Amino acid sequence: METSRAAPLEKVTAKTWDGLSRLAFATDWNPETAIDWSRPIELGAIKEGWINILQYFYEGEWQGLEIIQRLMNKAAHLFDTSEMVTYYSTQCYDESKHLFVFRTYLHKLNAPPARLKAFDLLVFLATTGPMPVERWILATYFTETLAATIFQRSLELDTVDTTGKEMIRLMLKDESRHIAGTRLGVQTLMAHSGPVKTALLKLWWRLFIRLAVREVRKLQRHGDQVGMDSEAILQRTFARMAGMEAFDSQFLSGDFARGFLHDSAA
Repeated sequence: METSRAAPLEKVTAKTWDGLSRLAFATDWNPETAIDWSRPIELGAIKEGWINILQYFYEGEWQGLEIIQRLMNKAAHLFDTSEMVTYYSTQCYDESKHLFVFRTYLHKLNAPPARLKAFDLLVFLATTGPMPVERWILATYFTETLAATIFQRSLELDTVDTTGKEMIRLMLKDESRHIAGTRLGVQTLMAHSGPVKTALLKLWWRLFIRLAVREVRKLQRHGDQVGMDSEAILQRTFARMAGMEAFDSQFLSGDFARGFLHDSAA
């Protein structure tokens, strides 16, 4: 009697929800053992600015985790795609790892995380009222791309310590997958949005992104201490988002996206 064999899994790809979940399974890391926490941390003159930047990151990760947990099931039902829940569950796990390593690192610097409430208005704007799933996905495309850009810039700085860079490299592996997931979410959203919904989302996006950019610019005083320029970070972030052509043509076209960064910085 022949024993039936399960069909082999398809090749892993970052272009499907299950593919992203499988990538998460394959690239998992243990926040307690993947980083050498016994190593002393020496930051010198950048310590205050670096701590303040990481405090913002900690709050962003915490609020991101809370929002994903609140909206991932709604997203799966809205788009009739159960695989979204599997993927977003892996992202929740990633965010919990990031919170753990940020908290551990900050405690080693004698600067435990503090509640800043810096992003409360943006979170309210992104998730309260009509179309919360759609607004959350669009907002996340900006925040995940921004986080990856700041992480990459941090790795370029000689002043950031070895433990900090080790921590950031691991988180950046997750962030690259999160950006791929957010791109897939945006593609799904756009495929399910007619002209009226798209027009409303574009109006909302203009308000959200202006407020988000304003918050990023507030960090410049800390960036000056570290060697990180907020305008360069923003330009790189928007350039990366524009790599998604459909999103670029709908949400980053015209005078608003092409000129407001320079205009408002003047």
